[in-house]
Amino acid sequence: MKTLRISLLAAAVLALSACGGGKQPGDTIIDMQAEICATGDPSVMQKYVSKKSQPAVGMITAVMAEPAKAEQMKAQIKEECETAGEIEILETKIEGDKATVRYRNPEGKEDTETLVKEDGEWKLDFNLEK
Repeated sequence: MKTLRISLLAAAVLALSACGGGKQPGDTIIDMQAEICATGDPSVMQKYVSKKSQPAVGMITAVMAEPAKAEQMKAQIKEECETAGEIEILETKIEGDKATVRYRNPEGKEDTETLVKEDGEWKLDFNLEK
């Protein structure tokens, strides 16, 4: 019986290490959406996007610096989050430090994002021409 428990424990450890154990690329998308909904502030995206994508988020941050526009945007985000569904990760393909995540967005539509690993964390890598 003791041998069986050790074998099961070893199998569990191997399974966890095989799937990376830590955060997966899709977690970045889910976490970002949750924080945007919780704060109403889209500029929190900065910590979820790659260095290359920071200028795009900078534009959002500039808009949020204007109090009237910021309040309007927060109200719109809150309204959208109240009726939005959950993000569902459909498929993740990881190739080295790059990943492609296919998911169902809060509106129920299928979407795909590219992520890159920077400093050990998965970051969204926006294609601004998309």
